Amino acid sequence: MKTILFFSILFLACNFLQAQNLTDNYLNKIPPIPKESCDISKAEVETFQEQIGVLDTEIKNQIRLLRQQENAQVKNSEARSKQNAMQQMSQQYGLSQEEMNKMQSGKMSEADKKALANKMMQQQTNMSMGEVQNLGKMSEAGKKAYMEAYGTEAMATSSQPNAVQKKESEKAKDSYELMNEQQSVMAKINDASQKIGNLYTAIEKDPKRIQMLANIEKMQSKFTSMIGANGGQGDSMDSLAVKIKNEQNKYCQLFTPQYCNAVNQHFTILTNSLPDQFRLGEITAEMTKKQTVVEIPAICAEIGSLEDLRGYLDKLQNAYQYKLYYPE
Repeated sequence: MKTILFFSILFLACNFLQAQNLTDNYLNKIPPIPKESCDISKAEVETFQEQIGVLDTEIKNQIRLLRQQENAQVKNSEARSKQNAMQQMSQQYGLSQEEMNKMQSGKMSEADKKALANKMMQQQTNMSMGEVQNLGKMSEAGKKAYMEAYGTEAMATSSQPNAVQKKESEKAKDSYELMNEQQSVMAKINDASQKIGNLYTAIEKDPKRIQMLANIEKMQSKFTSMIGANGGQGDSMDSLAVKIKNEQNKYCQLFTPQYCNAVNQHFTILTNSLPDQFRLGEITAEMTKKQTVVEIPAICAEIGSLEDLRGYLDKLQNAYQYKLYYPE
């Protein structure tokens, strides 16, 4: 028994990993941050950013292809969806194929329409059209007596559900469970997204960083205003240039390591959240199939994961945004 259980778990794990091969493949292609410090050349930064840009474009194109595949599947399933809807209607109202064909043809006589409406009313409410019309002609006492009798009959009928009702009940239960799981998974994904956002917000809104950058920009504006001015300001300009460079280096040394640390934490949160993203894709596909009989290709469940990878690459590409000075 333990052996069977082991191989069952192994089989499911292998299927899960196989389904996520696309995401894992791109994860393995992500270049690491060359240096988590300011000791890096402009050429190295540009090479790093170019690598990320190429990978991001590759993932973007992959997402586009998956969405095309998804849309094509939906389009190809439109006829099946329509057929399924008609089948559900047939079961719900107890209509034969011949009656369904008459409805679709649009060439029904008034007598046929009346007979069909009467059958559908009878199926749904256990009341004929004639009974509904007669109800309006009854006295208040008669209406009350009739509705009491009808209520008793309806309760007896509802206590003995037919096969169609049982099937619909089971389907509704499955959909309810899927919706609950979907909400739970989305809550976890949103929580991860919030944590990632907070990592970068803490740096972007750091008062010290904002003040340092404002001082650098102020000195740069002053330096620019001195260019071409008379009065032998060469020494003052040289001194100001040194101050700007020193402040830029200090700015980089303070915030580049912080940002790189945020990127590393982002990657950890991302990889931990990928199974949730993948499961959300699976749930969406299951719900779509139940509601429309459209079968979304399994690989399309990775779209959310790939979108998250692109979000990470965007932050990774900006790893040296706080390096404002390059000596070369």
